[in-house]
Amino acid sequence: FLSLTSCDTDRQFIESEELNIPLSIANNFTMTYIDSSQVKSYISGKKHFDYSNNILNYSELFDDVELIIYDDNKTSIIKSDYAIVYNSFRFMEFKGNVEISTTDGELLITDQLYYDTENEWLFTEDKFEYIDKSNKIIANRLDSNRDFTDLVTGNLTGSINITDQWKTF
Repeated sequence: FLSLTSCDTDRQFIESEELNIPLSIANNFTMTYIDSSQVKSYISGKKHFDYSNNILNYSELFDDVELIIYDDNKTSIIKSDYAIVYNSFRFMEFKGNVEISTTDGELLITDQLYYDTENEWLFTEDKFEYIDKSNKIIANRLDSNRDFTDLVTGNLTGSINITDQWKTF
């Protein structure tokens, strides 16, 4: 809320939502998320703008963004040029040279990726490439859990191994 006064006129009030000023700015940052005394994830980058003072309660991350997620049996690393984190919604968007790699040897490459952190769900409408030990999937849409065990795609190209088990009755 901004108030302007002058000697010749009445007081005027100008309300603007365009004055979106970050609460804080950090350079070369690293943040750690800990739950039940265990490190669950790290996020780092070159620049962090904290807009937790905004009604949307979000943060913008720039340049060499890296999110490392630790599980009991696997570590996942998401890298991108840019990310936005909506804290209240537990939702992230990664843009530009997005790459997910896991300690299981999985690799996902795309230009834009959405990540629902609460449900650990990934999706994109952009073209992506997914490679693991036995598959190479290229498609134009991804809807998957973070472990890539429940994966739905759009038009598919590439190679995928499918194991059918037939039962005789």
